[in-house]
Amino acid sequence: MDQYPDFTFNQSSAQAYAWLQEDDPELLEAIKERVAEGRWEPVGGSWLEPDSQVTGGEAYVRQLFYGQRFFKDVFGIRNDTAWLPDVFGFSGNVPQILKGAGIDKFFTIKVTWSEVNTFPFDLFQWQGIDGSQVLAHTFFNPGAGYNGNIVPLDTIGTWRNFSGKRFHNETLLAFGYGDGGGGPSEQMLENYARIKDFPVLPALKMGKVEELFAELPSEGIPTYIGELYLELHRATLTTQGLVKKLNREAEHRLVEAEAFATIASLEGDAYPHDDIDGAWKKLMLNQFHDILPGSSIHEVYVDAHLSLGEAVATAEQVRDAAIGAESGTSVIVANPLAWNRPVSVLIPDAIEFEFEPATSQTVDGGTLVHHPDIPIGGYERFILYPGETTEPSDTVSATTSGDSFVIENNQLKVIIGPDGTIHSAIDLATSRESLGDRGNQLWAYVDRPRSWDAWDIDESYPNAGEEITIVDSVEIVESGPLRAAVRVTRSWRNSTFVQTYRLTSGSTRLDIVTDIDWHERMMLVRTQFPTSVHTHEATFETMFGVHRRPTHQNTTYERARFEVGAHRFVDLSEPDFGVAILNDGKYGFSAVGSTIGISLVRGPLYPDPFADEGHHHFTYSLFPHAGTWVTGGVVREAQALNAPLIAVQASDTAIASEAFVSISGVEVGVAAIKKAHDQNGIVVRLYEPHGNRGTSQITFARTVTSAQRINLLEEPIEGEVSSTGSTISFEIKPFEIVSILVDL
Repeated sequence: MDQYPDFTFNQSSAQAYAWLQEDDPELLEAIKERVAEGRWEPVGGSWLEPDSQVTGGEAYVRQLFYGQRFFKDVFGIRNDTAWLPDVFGFSGNVPQILKGAGIDKFFTIKVTWSEVNTFPFDLFQWQGIDGSQVLAHTFFNPGAGYNGNIVPLDTIGTWRNFSGKRFHNETLLAFGYGDGGGGPSEQMLENYARIKDFPVLPALKMGKVEELFAELPSEGIPTYIGELYLELHRATLTTQGLVKKLNREAEHRLVEAEAFATIASLEGDAYPHDDIDGAWKKLMLNQFHDILPGSSIHEVYVDAHLSLGEAVATAEQVRDAAIGAESGTSVIVANPLAWNRPVSVLIPDAIEFEFEPATSQTVDGGTLVHHPDIPIGGYERFILYPGETTEPSDTVSATTSGDSFVIENNQLKVIIGPDGTIHSAIDLATSRESLGDRGNQLWAYVDRPRSWDAWDIDESYPNAGEEITIVDSVEIVESGPLRAAVRVTRSWRNSTFVQTYRLTSGSTRLDIVTDIDWHERMMLVRTQFPTSVHTHEATFETMFGVHRRPTHQNTTYERARFEVGAHRFVDLSEPDFGVAILNDGKYGFSAVGSTIGISLVRGPLYPDPFADEGHHHFTYSLFPHAGTWVTGGVVREAQALNAPLIAVQASDTAIASEAFVSISGVEVGVAAIKKAHDQNGIVVRLYEPHGNRGTSQITFARTVTSAQRINLLEEPIEGEVSSTGSTISFEIKPFEIVSILVDL
């Protein structure tokens, strides 16, 4: 910068500057001088450049919350442009989250990498699933992409490819060795001086990203609606499965920790801001778009597994302490969700208690306690005392029938065949068969993508597959009355698959608890559920909402989406019946015709030859339901799988509590309940998960003294919230995120 006075540099990611604060504060001070001079641009407004498909909605909010705060505190700036050049596709609610954090402009490159269909625009309004819009720009450099060079191939090639030139006479070209660090070279800067005004080449000038975006037109340009799907790098939804499972756990445990710590703070306990912030920052670091997607080297994952494990452990410690965990002979059960559900909880073996619950069953890992007629409300603490008597209104059993196995309660009858697959799953309330063929077929495919082992799955992979049919054993391991289970063990090549089908009394959710000891390379294992549902659209959960995608492959666009992202569920529904597949840590799915598929595990060689090697533990579930996915309660059941009731050791003087919140009116999901960072009050973040609209009410266990709409940065915004007594009321639109600062 001293040598080349025109040179302007941009660097995203608050995390990078936070490391400088620790490692080289003098260098950070020098950077601050360049920022003040206008030649160094901290850009993006995010903690780092996160994966934008696997990352959960609330975690994506925190990327921007912590990032914008850091840039404001350290540099005195607030970004208005998202900088995500290398991210592998974007969920459809990203525009709303960006706008809620003060960002209304968006830049990426990777949409130009699609291998089948050319992305139609490079200057456009991107509209999310709720209707929010951000001004979007991308460029296609035929030379070195976003690692551009200052040579005619890159400059004139980028200008020729810029279709938005009919709306604006400038486009962006990022140059320098940006992928992996290094920045521009001296040769590039020498070239700039020579060709910036060269005849017949585009005129060049260096400047800041946000200055260019401020000049771009926002009117009269095309609009693109929904997710930005990249027709490439689909395997990043599956590779490095342990990181993805830990990511899901950390996202849920941190939200639980905040909620219960907030409630405890109202009762006089200190709120552990530092512990919670530190755990969020560990999670956010590991959501970087080459860590969470699985495209980093082996050493990264040695660190990531440890770091994410620490984030989960910290969250659990904070949560359990806030619930009231301490030595004693009683047990506290807490509900980490905002809606009522029956007391049905596994008390781990590590928890000691002196009483024998009246309705219980010894199962793998502890004692299952089930009180179907006793509801536990939102963020309620319930004490299990000795002498409680309640008979289950429903029981479940596992029996043999010929060479098959039957798991059945009053709501669901499941037949497991001798081959270990589900031969039948009848919803007894509707008398509907859920399956059109055997469910939970395990298929193994040769997985040798043309390029980028960890990143890609080729469209042709189904042509080289075989079903894993070898069964070592099928046995009943739990026979009721509260839970019944059948375990299937398979050996295939050098790997083993142990899957336990579990059904609880009073439930239509069949859990498939899966343990894989994986030792294969260049292979992909998927499960297939051919359902009995006929529909032209499938519903996939995403950040704070859903994507609806065709189940047919009429066009090249649909055929290119043979592997797509989802969070906690995928659903196929007719008006009066549907089947959902839920999960607690998988993200790569397909829904073609009536069949839902999940990618379970891969074995790429590059860049980590040990990717996915070893043990994997996760659960996915078959959930038949009456009605559509909305009326059938799919969102709630998926949340319940990912956030089971919590049991902690308690003293004999432990105190129960009533529900902290309850919801009425238009159903909303609770994304966060937390202490505000820089002011008094509690932040309650809610979202509409179904696409409905209307009035919602949240009732608290305490009187509401004030309620104010805020943005995702916890700043006041316009928006009416009324409060009466302990209830707040507000209007909500389809897939809208609503944040409210509440004083109780």
